[in-house]
Amino acid sequence: MTDRAEADIVTIGAAKPRERRDRHTTEETIIGAFDAIMMRDGVTGLGVNAVAQEAGVNKVLIYRYFGGLPGLARHWASHSSFWPTTMELIGHDPDLFADLSVPQRVRTVLCNYIDAIRRRPRTVEMLAAELLTPNDVTRALSDGLVRPGKGVSDYIQLEMAERDIEDDVWKLIYMVNVMTAYLTVRERNNPTYLGMDLQDDDSWDFLRDTVKEMADKFLAA
Repeated sequence: MTDRAEADIVTIGAAKPRERRDRHTTEETIIGAFDAIMMRDGVTGLGVNAVAQEAGVNKVLIYRYFGGLPGLARHWASHSSFWPTTMELIGHDPDLFADLSVPQRVRTVLCNYIDAIRRRPRTVEMLAAELLTPNDVTRALSDGLVRPGKGVSDYIQLEMAERDIEDDVWKLIYMVNVMTAYLTVRERNNPTYLGMDLQDDDSWDFLRDTVKEMADKFLAA
């Protein structure tokens, strides 16, 4: 083999890591652009052209690397603080959480979920859009809630309960999820509800206490 041929092989082989680095850099740039638009303009500002312009890339790369805007949204939601983290939902103290009974763990997670969503105005905005003008992007963002949910289940350990409470837990999850979505949207747009001022923390204290009482009744041994 000639020296030139050997040099060509070395050159071709050396290009692959660089291509991987370039792709990774471009992906991170696109994700960063999505994040910037989401934080600045909310879900209504998202679009393939808007993200491409923000990132300074050809929009074809969004399709090539993420399969389109919904794929990018799903990736972003799964790797950002858009949804509450597992640690946030269990209270940031795994040892303290482990000392609770299983029903108490469920109750804690439900109440922490309410507070965590209230702290996320862009998430609340997405919930409103999902109710009024759902599309592939809002549905993809919603998919991101699955990740912390799976992590939390490992900490709750329903199988350790004194009786089978899985069905009752799911009833509570559906109820609290719907309540939180609706009332956090109302808090931003029309805060008076059944005589309560949803912008008053006392109203949310009442709602959390109600959830605790319902959880205790549902999950009693």
